[in-house]
Formats: sequence, C-alpha cells, structure tokens
Amino acid sequence: MANNQPTTKKNDAPSRIALRSTLLYIGVAGTKGILAWLSGSSALLADTVHGFSDAFASILVLVGIWLSGKRSEAFPWGLYKVENLVALVSAGFIFLAGYEIVRHAFVAKRAFPLSHLLISTLGLLIIVVVIIFFSRYETQKAKDLNSPSLLADASHWYSDIASTALALVALLGAEIGYPLIDRLAALAMVGFIAKVGWNILKDSMKTLLDASVDPDTLNRIRDTIQRFSQVKKIKSIQARNSGRFVFVRAEIVFDVKKFTQAHHLSEGIEKALLKEIPHVDKVMIHYEPVEKNFLIYAVPVDEDRHNLSEHLGGAPYFYLIRMSAEGHIIQEEKILPNPYLNEEKGKGIKVSEWLLQNGVDAVLTRKAFEGKGPFYVLSSSEVDVIPTEVKTIEGIHQNLAKTGTP
Repeated sequence: MANNQPTTKKNDAPSRIALRSTLLYIGVAGTKGILAWLSGSSALLADTVHGFSDAFASILVLVGIWLSGKRSEAFPWGLYKVENLVALVSAGFIFLAGYEIVRHAFVAKRAFPLSHLLISTLGLLIIVVVIIFFSRYETQKAKDLNSPSLLADASHWYSDIASTALALVALLGAEIGYPLIDRLAALAMVGFIAKVGWNILKDSMKTLLDASVDPDTLNRIRDTIQRFSQVKKIKSIQARNSGRFVFVRAEIVFDVKKFTQAHHLSEGIEKALLKEIPHVDKVMIHYEPVEKNFLIYAVPVDEDRHNLSEHLGGAPYFYLIRMSAEGHIIQEEKILPNPYLNEEKGKGIKVSEWLLQNGVDAVLTRKAFEGKGPFYVLSSSEVDVIPTEVKTIEGIHQNLAKTGTP
C-alpha cells in the first residue's frame, strides 16, 4: 500500500484557505452589524445574525480540516471523513439561511428607516463584490484540492451573497415604495440555496456511506493499470472517497512467475496511480500469478526445419513445443517462421520479444549468448535459456521420451 504525500502537506493549503474564509466571515458579519446599527434596518440586522452563523460554520470547516489529518491507533486510516461530516453541518446552515430569508421576506414585520441609506447601500455593495471574488477563488481551490468542506464553504458564500442582496433589495424597495420586490427576490434566491444545499448533502452522504467514485475516475484507474503489459487480468477495482482523497483497491492477475517480480510490478502500478489519478492517497494491490498448467519451449531451427540452428535472431524458423506441466505430455507442436530474419539491426532482441509474446517459458540454444541483448530480454522476463548438445528435432523428442524435458 502506498501513500501519495505527507499528511501535513495535504492539509496546509486547505487549512490556510479555510482560515482566510473564517476571518472574512467575521469581518463581513461585523461590517453588516455596524451598517445595521447605522441604518436601523431589521432585515440587515437579521442578515448580521446570519453572517455570524456563517462564521461559526466556517470555524467548523477549519476544525474539520485540521482533524481530518490526525491519525491514531483507533483511526489508522485517518479522519478524512470528518470533512464530509463538516460539509453536512455546513449544508444544514445553508438550509437555515434559506429559511431565514423566507421568514424575513414573508413573515417578519418589517420597517426600514432610511437613515444612512447611502452608506449602508454602498457598504453592502462592496461586501457583495468581495464575497463574489472570494467565493470564486475558494471554489476553484476546493476543486483543485478535491475538498468537500471547502466546496461546501464556497457554496455557503453564495447563500451569503443571496441574503446580502436581499437586504439591499429590501432597503431599495422600501425607499422607492415597492416592498414586494424583496419577496420576489427571496423566492429566486431560496431556490438556488436549496439546490446548493441538496448537492452538498447528497455528495457528503455518498462519501460517508462509502459509495464508489464516479465512472470516469474508475475508467482512468483501469486504463492506467492495463498499460502494464504483464497485467493479465483485472479481477476487480474498488475506489471510494474519504474526505477530499481517494482510496483504491484492485485485484489483479499478473503474468509473472516470481514473487519479487510481482512485488515490483505492484509498486509500479501504485506509483502510476498516485501520479496520474488526481487526489489518490492510498493504493492497495492484491495480486496473484496466472495459473499455468503447461510449458512452452522454443527451439531455433535451420532452413531444413530439422536441424537446430546455432543462431537466435538469424534462425529461419522456430520449433515450439507445448507440454503439460504434469505428465510431460506433448500437447502441441508447430514451426513458425522468424518474422525478423531480414532485419539488419537488433533482430535478436526483436525475436526475443516476439517469443515472449508467444508465451515461451524456455529457449533451447546450441550456442550460448549470455551478456547479449537477447539474453537480458529473456532473463528479465524469467524465461529460461537452456544450452543443449542436441542437434535435431528428433533428438529433442528422444529427450522428452526419456526425461520429460527437451
């Protein structure tokens, strides 16, 4: 199992962004409180209360991000899902904001003193502009970091824009004699807020219930694994979100013989997934070898298809014998032409790779070629290179009859 990067580095960026958001919430709520005191607006006073509730929710996000990186014996996988719990709480505050807007627009008794109206209006406009810029910044960062709590916090800022805009509409509507305007604006804003809150609630519940990641991410994981030529079969792939990170578990059949080679291949797949799939934190590979109940021997032969050749890349033909692992019974014999016989350079290596594609387990050779390219190609794939004194195919058959091996 592999981890993508140290936890401290993972949590530094979202923690800083959440801290900025918290400070901005406190600043915005305090400014609204001053404007409410200057104007005497009950709607703006309600929005101030809503602003301080936003600040509290943002503090929860900050605490959630801090807790998500903690590990202990009781929680060896970390507390990443705390972020999703915080996102649920934040969704609750978003729904509460919608309720407050409806209540103040349709239920509460409203009186809008016109003192300091210009200052209050300009102050709210500046607040809206600041919130728009910060919410866009936080949304982008949340997507880059795959942080559900930051995304929920950014969405929460949009609800604050709605409530601030409603306060502006209420003030201006009372000024021009059309108090119904704020009610119509409230309906539109509450619908938007409800949709945002529902999306956060749905995504958080899916993660808390260990739902699978989206199909596109699963396909990218599968494609990355299948790029390794020694992967014979993918039995299963499971991937789930935990906070803003992704955990991957895969069961794979490897076309290798030795444990060390399978281990190196598994590590290579883990590194590729950590590098190429966004926000993957942990990868667990369960691997097993291909069950093979036969062996394939390759023998280079001359033009007469009878005598063994002393060359590998220069052999005109190859005699392939498929023999059962138990009982040493010949199951199949065939002679294949060398597809690289006329190559000017590197035909020994190309032939070796071609033999690997044909599933060869061992190559019999009249002439040793240790230390050369073809030998390294075959040995690195754990194909045995067996020297032999036999000169003809009949000799190969005689050895099979006596010893069970060529």
